[in-house]
Amino acid sequence: MTEQPTPSTRENRAYHVDIAGDAHRSVVVGDHNLLVDAQHGSSVTLLVQGRRPTPTRRESISLLPRRQPEPIGRSGELTALGRATRESGLVQLFGPPGIGTSALLRHAAHRLPPGRHGVLYLNAAGREPADLAQEIFEACYDSAGYAPSETELRRLMTGIRAVVYVDNADLGREQLIALADTARDATFVFAGHRRALNSGDGAVVELTGLDRESAELLLARELDRPIGPDERTTAEDLWRTAQGSPLHLLRAAGLAGSGRTGLLPRPGAVAELLPPLIAGLDAPATDVLHLLATLDGADLTPRHLDAITGRTDTTATCERLTRLGLLLAEDDGFRCVSDAAPVALDRADGPYSLDLICAHFTDWIARPATTPAEVARHSAALERTAALAEAAGRPELAVAVARAASPVMAGSLRFGAWGRLLGHGWSAAQQTEDRQAEAYFTHEEGIRSLLTGRRVLAGVLLGQAALLWQRLGDTHAASAALNAQHYAPAAVQPLAAPTAPAAPHLALPTPTAPDPATAAHSVSTHMSSLTPAPHAGPAALPHPAASAAHHAATPAAHGTTAHGTATHATAAHATTAHGTAAHATTAHGTAAHATTAHATAAHTAVHTAAHTAGATGATATGAAGTATAAAGFSGAKVLLLLAVLVGGGYIAREALPQLLDDLFATPPDSIAGTWSTPTGPTVVDSSGSDFTIPDCGTSIRITGSGSSYRATFPVHNTEYGSCGPAIGSSTLNLELSADFRTVRATASTPVGDTTDSFECSICGTWTRLDQ
Repeated sequence: MTEQPTPSTRENRAYHVDIAGDAHRSVVVGDHNLLVDAQHGSSVTLLVQGRRPTPTRRESISLLPRRQPEPIGRSGELTALGRATRESGLVQLFGPPGIGTSALLRHAAHRLPPGRHGVLYLNAAGREPADLAQEIFEACYDSAGYAPSETELRRLMTGIRAVVYVDNADLGREQLIALADTARDATFVFAGHRRALNSGDGAVVELTGLDRESAELLLARELDRPIGPDERTTAEDLWRTAQGSPLHLLRAAGLAGSGRTGLLPRPGAVAELLPPLIAGLDAPATDVLHLLATLDGADLTPRHLDAITGRTDTTATCERLTRLGLLLAEDDGFRCVSDAAPVALDRADGPYSLDLICAHFTDWIARPATTPAEVARHSAALERTAALAEAAGRPELAVAVARAASPVMAGSLRFGAWGRLLGHGWSAAQQTEDRQAEAYFTHEEGIRSLLTGRRVLAGVLLGQAALLWQRLGDTHAASAALNAQHYAPAAVQPLAAPTAPAAPHLALPTPTAPDPATAAHSVSTHMSSLTPAPHAGPAALPHPAASAAHHAATPAAHGTTAHGTATHATAAHATTAHGTAAHATTAHGTAAHATTAHATAAHTAVHTAAHTAGATGATATGAAGTATAAAGFSGAKVLLLLAVLVGGGYIAREALPQLLDDLFATPPDSIAGTWSTPTGPTVVDSSGSDFTIPDCGTSIRITGSGSSYRATFPVHNTEYGSCGPAIGSSTLNLELSADFRTVRATASTPVGDTTDSFECSICGTWTRLDQ
């Protein structure tokens, strides 16, 4: 068992992060240059025309998982999977945990024919589709430090015919389809534990338990001896009780191998194999399993396991634990099997030393030789560590880890993982009252929101960060936040706008911000929403520029738990699974917002909207009156109002009253409302019988009624970004469903467009967010 620090040691030990060496890193995201500043907060500038990186396409792609023993009894399933891969561009392999989907997928990646341009294997565990899409792009192109815009990404991936295997892809149907749409000419094979695709989406292959003969072969292989005649009945009963699950059979063989008699356990003990199996481990195996169980769901490479445990050869130990069915072998590391984690932690009397884990990660991240790709590779472990530290009442550890990792994660261009880490860091900074860390995390989330297309929200966050920096006396950081805030849309008055860019050595003017309490509430609401469990939301679009769909729709996607009793799902998991009750009453400071009276929340939301939209005093007064009527509505609707008004897109001053009516009056009976579209959350505004939709800072007029609507919209030259010069026009046809919940959007062939191809980025299915 790992020695835990005493309370006195915890109280006296100070945790901080020294930023040394190269604290700056420059990357390109869509049409922006991002200068990552690990000390004062990052900054952005618009990309100079003609300076966009030119990625070089790789001649062939060959990123395969490491070889593992061939799965027994899966030749028929491999044949079915190969046939599905040849006949369909979208394939899903699914089966319950422990049935062997990962083993079969890895074997298929090696055995089945690759695509014309090669084969690629990805592990989606704990990762968002946007980050996976960036990884696919980087595998296909030599493009260091560049994340293309959504439109540019699809253009670059056109024509690439590779087979992409995605393991642990427990995503929703729309997420799977959206990820596959980033490379429409490639073949995607997803493996997960539940069926998500419909029969019309592609091919679906279900994996079931092994047959009796294959089960005996597996037992014999793991026992390293044939099944004796006196054991055949026991083996058959084990197979039947385990329902052919390879994982349960591995554990049965492992328990037999570790026992004195070497005999297979009785079939009735299948459900109770874990406690005696774990109890029989030696000290090195117990230590490694304890650490990986603490990081439940995250994997570590042997190098990190050696460093944290103090062992010298954890590779052999992990391979042994894998054969016992206690660990899963990932591409270059190992993670604990989910059902083994609580048993291991219960036996160890709690989690592994968080001091040791955090000290190792903060030291490793700070090393000059550690690359952004390596840090991104371990993002799940970093998030898990931060969540555990918060749940255990050690928020200073979470601040240290998130503060060290954040600038490197930004440079890795994995914006989903970066955002979740920022959320953990901000929450922990609130608990420790570390104002410098709070300002930094708020600043970085403002930059991330700007780069992912949430420019209104970016203005709010950066304005609040500037205020915090000024109170701390850091004029350099405040200037960076204010200058970045200039990229907020013209329809929104910035929270803090200096009359001229301030030099770092000069005192900055006082930002013209709204009531600090109002801005702080809006920032708190958003930052607290950054750390739900991955993949819990609706379809996340496959690129950072469109990942706003995941976050902006958080209240609607997560229902009453988005900002309520389960706001911090990751930490909640830690509390439930491992018996920790540290934050049952506080939920990292977010529960206060969830339990605030509806009238107060509505009043705050309206004032936030009034300030954010640059409303006049008269408008603000009228909006405040509306808040009284809104007081009786559900907390979910109040929080939805916050999400829409603060971060849901372009909202002009004159749209505010109508938007309030749409949200708090009668249920929607037209196309007006807030929708999740293929390019992110969109507000369709209503003015009498006319409707408008934002497009590149302007509005497109929609006509129609009932269930049919039309609009003429410009076609942009995407060579200069998604909002380049207009080169033609097209007609958008919108068909509203009978229950007013979805819209089918299609477009006609453009008029005046002389390019060879046209792609309608907002076509597809829209889902209403304001119900």
